[in-house]
Amino acid sequence: MRSVTFTTRGALGKSSLREANERLVLTYIVRQPGISRLAIARATGLSPSAITGIVERLKVAGLVVDEKTEPSSQVGRPPSNLRLVPSSRHVVGVEITPFDATLVLADLVGNVVERREIAAEKTPETFLERSNVALKEMVGGVKTPLLGVGVSIQGILDPATGQVIAATNVNWRNVEAMRLLRKDLDLKFYWDNNANLSALAEQWFAVPGSASLDNFVFVTLRGGLGTGLIFGGHLVQGATARAGEFGHTVLYPDGRKCLCGNHGCWEEYASDKALLRMYHESGGEPICDSLQVIHRARSGDKAALSAVAEAGRNLGLGLMNVITGLNPAAICVDDFAAVGWDLIQPEIWNVLRSRVPDYWLAGVRIFPSEHAIHSSLSGAVALALSKYFTSFHNGQMA
Repeated sequence: MRSVTFTTRGALGKSSLREANERLVLTYIVRQPGISRLAIARATGLSPSAITGIVERLKVAGLVVDEKTEPSSQVGRPPSNLRLVPSSRHVVGVEITPFDATLVLADLVGNVVERREIAAEKTPETFLERSNVALKEMVGGVKTPLLGVGVSIQGILDPATGQVIAATNVNWRNVEAMRLLRKDLDLKFYWDNNANLSALAEQWFAVPGSASLDNFVFVTLRGGLGTGLIFGGHLVQGATARAGEFGHTVLYPDGRKCLCGNHGCWEEYASDKALLRMYHESGGEPICDSLQVIHRARSGDKAALSAVAEAGRNLGLGLMNVITGLNPAAICVDDFAAVGWDLIQPEIWNVLRSRVPDYWLAGVRIFPSEHAIHSSLSGAVALALSKYFTSFHNGQMA
């Protein structure tokens, strides 16, 4: 889990301060399973008696439990370890792609307990209405408190309304996506585009003790090419929530025409659809998924090896702009690049080392996402969880 910064509105009242302390203590228990009350008091600066009261409220809410330690020679009552009850609360994650919608029910640590998929329809309205029905069916069977619904959608969104202003890969324009998806549902909904949420997933679900992801770029390659930017520990949205569209920076001014209307965009040379096209152009038979190309490359398929190498080089060319323009500490990639990292990585670094000065590359870490093809779906779950752990307003534990 990433570091937590609380978000409030207005001055802290007594109830919101109490809630903030509860979330703070809960966060320590999530990060360090088995932590003691005394250790939390030392870490937070709250008094031991305050921690005891907070923990008791969390236990009554069913969020944490005590685990007794083994008897020791220590005088007095042995300390107990505190652990989260992941199944005590749930969130829903929704990913909407050019091909389908995926809905998952997940617990407090992101474990998926239910999954549904909805095939795309001819019109976005029909597609979203069917997704709304499936969502109602899913949440109707949940017996525990439901904290919210996180939604990942490709394209440029209106951050206030969730309207899809433009999603070139599905030819959506001015689609009232969130209004249709949340129709007749009395739940908290949160949304963002797929690249931003892929970045959030990588940060939120990072293994404790791993390298910091406070200044990094996530490059998603599935259904197009987008980038999620996290700097100073927070997502960078830009003036109108459209930051990070590096997929439409130009690699080749006279290159292939992109769905955005321009020519030579990075997306046309390094995304999953680009890999499939290059495989076919190299003599490979038509297939529908980029991961199949990786599988065939591992089997020695010459067309697949050629396409993977070309995609890797093009990925490296685009990353030059990311590195020199943004100076990130790390870059993460998903989809076929993550699954075929051993094949892709050498091509990326050959381009970077031959074209970017050493002082730009110093310390930059480029790595594959563990979420692979599920990065933005994991991000939708992370979005709902992050809102629960970091935002509150004059209320009790949900």
